[in-house]
Amino acid sequence: MTNEKLQDLLDVNELRLTDDETVRMISLFQKMNGCEASLSDINTDNVDIMVHVQPLTNVLREDFRDQKFSRESLLEGAPEHTEDSWQVPILVK
Repeated sequence: MTNEKLQDLLDVNELRLTDDETVRMISLFQKMNGCEASLSDINTDNVDIMVHVQPLTNVLREDFRDQKFSRESLLEGAPEHTEDSWQVPILVK
């Protein structure tokens, strides 16, 4: 991580750092890059590619369509309506 690259990141994210914070951030990114580089030394030839840490299952209920009210009963409560829709005032012109 260079000072220029960090400054680009700060500009994009509209962040400001003091000079001391900038030095600490560059040092932190350099340590992270060193840790990442050390991972390339590990032999992963016999390791399966993992896309998700947990198996994916649907924990939600099944969706189903349930018509509790008729269209006519809903239109009865509308201040104004056409044959099949509520009429709402124009909010933006």
